[in-house]
Amino acid sequence: MSRIGADPPALPKRFYNMAALGDGGAVLLDGRPARTRARRALAAPPALAAAIVNEWNAQGEAIDFLSMPMTRFQMTVLDRAAADAGAWRDATLSFLRSDLLCYRAAAPTALVARQQAAWDPLLRWAQEQGVSLRIASGLSFIEQPRAAIAAGDAFLRAAPAPRLLAMKSAAEISGSAVIAFALGREAFDALALFQASRVDEDFQAGKWGEDPEAQARAHRLKTDFLDAARYSSLAGTGD
Repeated sequence: MSRIGADPPALPKRFYNMAALGDGGAVLLDGRPARTRARRALAAPPALAAAIVNEWNAQGEAIDFLSMPMTRFQMTVLDRAAADAGAWRDATLSFLRSDLLCYRAAAPTALVARQQAAWDPLLRWAQEQGVSLRIASGLSFIEQPRAAIAAGDAFLRAAPAPRLLAMKSAAEISGSAVIAFALGREAFDALALFQASRVDEDFQAGKWGEDPEAQARAHRLKTDFLDAARYSSLAGTGD
């Protein structure tokens, strides 16, 4: 662990000249298979593998994995899915029990209307998937129907590992399993889904203004959310 105030660890130096796409979606570095942190061969479906190759070729003298989201997602799936898929599923399901979209404002009227416009279509879509949730005004905990939780669990159990990881990320960013489900199925535009998760914050910012720190945080969340959506889509997991 670095000491407080100390310089962060140096980024690893680039050790290859060129990344390329090999047979079967393999990612090659100077003709040799790239490896995950667990020393597994780094490979992916063709569209995703091509995006990963582009990330490796875009690196400068050092390798910055924070600038390589498709690589990070795929390495996590390859190295951790067998052990952690159940935890990813449980983490996402926990957001269904207290889903953002179910907790509505009683006032002001403008915010109520915004929530309805952004959230009601998502809840109607979820209902079509068998996930029928209760909504209420205020912050009191809403006990969701067991049938809805069971349907959400079945939805997640049917998802392949890449989509499951992407949905977990989306749920953590948005506070909504319904938004995560919709992202995994590509049922709505990804940017619109992110904006739906920001209805309350955007309303308050429009009323009171937004400080630079909040703007920077919102930008990071948006980037991470759209990266999750892109990964799920490139991995070929959309239905």
